[in-house]
Amino acid sequence: MLKNQGQRTLLRTTKSIRTSTLSQKKTAFNAHRSIHVSVAVSHKARRQVDQQRNNNSQHSIGGIFEPFLETPTTTNKHIYCNLVTKTSTYIYIDVLPEDSELEMLLENKQIALSIEKQKAVVNYILEKLKNDKPIDSKELVQISDNQVSQLVELANIVIRTSRYGAPIVYELYRAAMDHGDDRGAYSFATMAYKGYGVPKDEDTGIKVLSELARKGHPHAQMNLASNLMRTQPNQISAAIKLYELAGKGGIDNAFMELGRMYRIGYGVHQDHEKAMDYFQRGAQKGNAQCMFMLGVYHSSNQIGKEDQKKAFKYFQKAAMRGSPEAQYNVGFRFLKGYGVDANAFNAAEFFKMAALQGFQLAQANLAAMYMQGHGIKQDINEARYWYQKAVDKGGNIGKEAQKALDELNGKKSNGSRCSIM
Repeated sequence: MLKNQGQRTLLRTTKSIRTSTLSQKKTAFNAHRSIHVSVAVSHKARRQVDQQRNNNSQHSIGGIFEPFLETPTTTNKHIYCNLVTKTSTYIYIDVLPEDSELEMLLENKQIALSIEKQKAVVNYILEKLKNDKPIDSKELVQISDNQVSQLVELANIVIRTSRYGAPIVYELYRAAMDHGDDRGAYSFATMAYKGYGVPKDEDTGIKVLSELARKGHPHAQMNLASNLMRTQPNQISAAIKLYELAGKGGIDNAFMELGRMYRIGYGVHQDHEKAMDYFQRGAQKGNAQCMFMLGVYHSSNQIGKEDQKKAFKYFQKAAMRGSPEAQYNVGFRFLKGYGVDANAFNAAEFFKMAALQGFQLAQANLAAMYMQGHGIKQDINEARYWYQKAVDKGGNIGKEAQKALDELNGKKSNGSRCSIM
């Protein structure tokens, strides 16, 4: 049974989530995750969601616009490891989507360059790579009818749809950069710095990003700040200034990073008031993790008197923006009546939201609610399904979920009940 977790308090729960969240060195919290599935999904619908996630991980290289603290997935590394040496065998059909897809992209105005020109541009790059000859940015721009911005759009299409297109994309971004396109320059710098499908060149990446940052490019400022924090801890002041500039430029996650620094005293003196101020600034711009952290602060007495109703409000705001940690906390509060009237039905709904995003505690709690028929119709198969999901994630929670699953499989007929964490 999960009885050793049954008496867990909200404070311990939020503390464990907070510790897990703040210990991560990821700069970009995925505040844009949305709930694309109903909270009352069937097994079939769940399988479709899982399959879609698998497809996304297999076909999207992801990292081009990610901050530097993000690292490519194992799958992506595998995809990229042979790209540089194999381009000589490719033709445009290996790189570009089918004509029908390109026509749809044109119709939806995701690109204005004709299909004929797209193929001509890609073939030009492939021919140069095949013969190990330098690629002339001016010629590329001429082939595209001097539509520099369309080289960036074409690169973005190739990078989303082709496993083999990184070297082509790199040259498209380079050509756009050479002709003054900052979007192309930013993406070129990111590829160079991280070595996405091309030889890694951190110096070039940093150089281009520094130039963009001086021009006021907020994403470049954010990434430079992240790089300084990671590689030059003696440059904390410069990193803070860059984060501030990035935040003012519209990168709300910069405020999350600043708040995190002051909350845990990372490179600065710990200052909860400054941390909360940054979290408030980020929350005002819609950052879900900042909203979550405001909920954490209001649920404790670290700054003033705790206010569980305010805490619930911020957790709920973050939850509705897709934060699985916040969705779990909202569910837990509905279950226990912290800052809101207890409501087991609502608790189950929010646990399900978080569980669908892979949040282990929510999966285990949802399983227990299904088994008990508490706040949701009793369904032993659903209970078994969600316990198994929690087990698969391992750790202490996984071990406890395994005990509950073993008990469920062995004693399901005698009315045995497992506690909710």
